[in-house]
Amino acid sequence: MNNTAFQEALTFAQQVSNPHSPYGLCRVLGIEIISDKPMHKDGYLVCRDGCKLIFVNSLIHNPHRRKFIVSHEIGHFLLHRDNLYCCDNILEIGTSSINTSHQEYEANRFASEYLMPQEELISLLPSKPLQFSDISKIASHFNVSMTSAALRSVKLSKSEDEILICYDGQRLKWFSSADRTLNLYDIPSHCPVDLSKVPLISDITGVWDSLYDGPVHQEIFQPFGNQKLVLLSGNRTSMEEAYCEL
Repeated sequence: MNNTAFQEALTFAQQVSNPHSPYGLCRVLGIEIISDKPMHKDGYLVCRDGCKLIFVNSLIHNPHRRKFIVSHEIGHFLLHRDNLYCCDNILEIGTSSINTSHQEYEANRFASEYLMPQEELISLLPSKPLQFSDISKIASHFNVSMTSAALRSVKLSKSEDEILICYDGQRLKWFSSADRTLNLYDIPSHCPVDLSKVPLISDITGVWDSLYDGPVHQEIFQPFGNQKLVLLSGNRTSMEEAYCEL
């Protein structure tokens, strides 16, 4: 799917229903939502014999997650509707054992950009480095999860020196940054601070030296389970300089 087709689908979705309202969009598109059945997957999209159905796992109770799943499946409907989609572990970083990673990336991107339109989000971003207090206000404005708001806010950050890292326990799960030169292998695979003991807000030195020069402002947020979001800001280390030092 080329970027023009993606933007056309996104613009269409934003124009035909109230902004960032996937349930209203489903009504316009004639898609029925089935959410009273327990399933092994987070969501399904079925388009067959004139029927358009989105199934959402009834075992998922978080309203923000359900909203993202519906938006994700609408993304599949508008972008890839020739196939049956069975989506597992749909969060802001989604995976699937059936769909290609590119299809999942596009559906997640659609959901994220539909629920939090870029122009509107940028108007809410502070000029200073982001903190979770800023992200909480953005999440409330769009009625989305803190994780969704954090991911998109960091990617569009005006200061561009933040890194958002998700650790499951102490193990790296994913990261987000406005710095497109940053790669997964640049992020410590094992969190260098003990997330069970570290203060929720702290200014530290000597821990994130591969990513920052000098003091680092560190904030911790626990969205669910053992997962911790680590939000870092400070004077970013150039990756080129870091590689030269190695």
